[in-house]
Amino acid sequence: MNRYKIIILALIFSTPIYSQIDSSKVAFVSYWSIGDSYDFNVSKIKQKWKDGNLTKDEHQNYIANFTVLDSTDTSYTINWSYEVDLGSTYKIPEKLVEKFSKYKLNKIIYKTTELGEFIEILNWKEVGDIMNNMFDDLITFQGEENGKQIDVLKTAMQPLKQIYSSKQGIEQLVVKELQYFHQLMGLEYDISEPIIYEESLPNMFGGNPIKAQAKLYFENVDFTESYCTVKQELSMDPKDTKELLNQLFVLMKLDDKEIGRALETAVFKVEDRNTYEFYYNPGIPHKIETIRETVVDIEREKARSLDKTIIELIYYN
Repeated sequence: MNRYKIIILALIFSTPIYSQIDSSKVAFVSYWSIGDSYDFNVSKIKQKWKDGNLTKDEHQNYIANFTVLDSTDTSYTINWSYEVDLGSTYKIPEKLVEKFSKYKLNKIIYKTTELGEFIEILNWKEVGDIMNNMFDDLITFQGEENGKQIDVLKTAMQPLKQIYSSKQGIEQLVVKELQYFHQLMGLEYDISEPIIYEESLPNMFGGNPIKAQAKLYFENVDFTESYCTVKQELSMDPKDTKELLNQLFVLMKLDDKEIGRALETAVFKVEDRNTYEFYYNPGIPHKIETIRETVVDIEREKARSLDKTIIELIYYN
């Protein structure tokens, strides 16, 4: 969320706000202590359709642990650890999974403000090195069996290696669930009416971010349990969508007349529908469900994709 554009929200700095008094407002503030630990079930689904036919249907599921390592007057240090299914996540052949078992456990150490707002990943370089070593090992093992695959694998792995080589890439794309986890933290919300704001999405072709119109509203609030359900909806700005398509057609080397014709009929939509079920005190989600739907219809090429993430708190008896 572009927090500087939501003028009806205020950062929480004063002591009186830490107790929920005004029933028209909800404050998302972290009440964590060193040693606090929570387990979450994380599910990720990626689906794609082309001309109405399902062409991709990937499911990933793992258990993640959230543990508070340190707490100061101005920040928290958090450990987010999880095991991944190497076969489904990184397409590692079953016969090589045992050899790659040392890469199963991922540990992300990151920092937040004293209010729970995400700041940065502290061990991003270590994470990047581990993952790039795994990709190199995969290329080596595969090349030993079929030398012709080495160049193909190097080309296929290069985009992943680039993502894991930068702090921004790891923070924005690799651990998206952490962005969702801390999305609402650090602000006080007026729950009496929807919050309309402008969001920015990364431009996949480079250049300026793409604007999107967004709305956030509270579906219900239980002040006794410090629990609420928040809905978030987002739709790409039509003007920026047209500019993005124009940028794509230029890259496709279409002439001006072809670009004009294509823009008349082309469709490119990105929409988010997210639900946050949260214990705003102590600042821990019960369930987060995010859905991003992308629709592309360009010159008789129709495609649709669905990315879904579900984060659920595990309760132990």
